[in-house]
Amino acid sequence: MARLLSMANLTVGALLMFALSDIAGWTWFENSASKIIVFILSMLLVGNGIILAFREEEAGVRRSRGAA
Repeated sequence: MARLLSMANLTVGALLMFALSDIAGWTWFENSASKIIVFILSMLLVGNGIILAFREEEAGVRRSRGAA
């Protein structure tokens, strides 16, 4: 479940960052206040996805050491 949540956070965060960039030419966010809020949200989502991925990997290492 943590892996699914991690991938979802990374995907949504990356999509928001892509929407903020001028690569796509999308105009989802018009004013600077909404761009700042979306930037902060996308950084939180990406950070949370990375933390969940490392936490799950760490738990797997602990389980394999305990079984040995």
